Amino acid sequence: MKRLLAAFILVIPISPVMTQDAFLTGAQIRAKLIGRTISGTEDGVRYSEKLLANGTIKGHSATEPAYDGEWEISGNEICFYYDDDDDDDCSRIVMKGNTVNFIDDDGSQSKATVK
Repeated sequence: MKRLLAAFILVIPISPVMTQDAFLTGAQIRAKLIGRTISGTEDGVRYSEKLLANGTIKGHSATEPAYDGEWEISGNEICFYYDDDDDDDCSRIVMKGNTVNFIDDDGSQSKATVK
C-alpha cells in the first residue's frame, strides 16, 4: 500500500495555486466584481453594494437605507471611497467561487459574497 501511495503522490504535480491562494489582477477584479453586487458584514453591520461600471457604488446596510460611493482599480487593488469615510480603502482580492476576500495592506481581511 505504501508503494501505491508513493507512486500516486509522484504522479500529481503540485502547483502554487494548489498550495496558496492567488491574488486577482486588476483585469480579473474588473471581470469578477464590476457590475455585480457584493454583500457582507463590516463592523458587525450587514451591507450590500452594487459596483456600477461608471465607477460608482449604490449600497444599503442595516444602519443606512441608501448610500453612495465610488470605486477604482489601481494596479492590482480595488479601492473604495465613501463620503463619510476619510480613509482610502484599497484591497488585494482573493476569490473562491462566489466568496471574495478583501486583504488590506496591513493584513486585515474581510469576506463578502458576490452575486
